Amino acid sequence: MSVFLEGSMAGELTLRIDGDGASIRIFYSKLIPRFEDCKTSAEENNNGDNEPARCTIKVDSKKLHACLQWQATMARSVSSAVLCMVENEMLVLHIMLNPGDVGFFTYYVP
Repeated sequence: MSVFLEGSMAGELTLRIDGDGASIRIFYSKLIPRFEDCKTSAEENNNGDNEPARCTIKVDSKKLHACLQWQATMARSVSSAVLCMVENEMLVLHIMLNPGDVGFFTYYVP
């Protein structure tokens, strides 16, 4: 089974699972996008609209489960997380642990 993730630089994330008899969607809003090294909207949108950048990717549910499995055991030890998506290509999840000197880990899901 596959999971679809759709994110936008407006701080929105949607997880979607479509099955034969049902469809489930989970919506997250008020997330904080990171704009370092991002194209400006003028560079990104040549047509002049000011819509935020959006991306949709398809991820195997077993790979996503393995990637998010840390949450059950380490939720209180996470200081922040960054989710990067490349349209139809990959998902990268970078987790910074708390306290900061403990370190971080990064998941790559093709």
